[in-house]
Amino acid sequence: MKNTEQSRNDLHHELEMSLRKLFRTLRKGLNELYTDYIPSNEFAVLQTLNVQSPLMASEIANELKVSSSHITAVTDRLVGKNYIERVRSDSDRRIVYLEITEDGKKIAREMDVIKNEYLAKKFSQLTEDEMKMMITYSTKLLD
Repeated sequence: MKNTEQSRNDLHHELEMSLRKLFRTLRKGLNELYTDYIPSNEFAVLQTLNVQSPLMASEIANELKVSSSHITAVTDRLVGKNYIERVRSDSDRRIVYLEITEDGKKIAREMDVIKNEYLAKKFSQLTEDEMKMMITYSTKLLD
């Protein structure tokens, strides 16, 4: 029994290390491609707003699973670049929404194409069935 437990713990560790390496490799590759644009954390906010805009900063933070203070710092930079703007609610002036600008939509589309091409190349060695299995397995881990 103890041997089986140790073997499973070894597998946990190996899986953790493999996932860390995978995510670091993907993030590094994308960040290198994004150097002419904006950092990936800013792109994540733009992508979120490109799908659904306007949103409050807290909604973006919740969607991206990051802190509100992180979103504040990122959105300050994006406002400065004219990729998003702050819009006060008509019904409650205390509420501020973030809305993507036309410049933001343009850069988000360009970067999305780069991301999709990169991921298509990275995942080209996997069959469709292997990708479906990976999706199934990773979804199980999120439950």
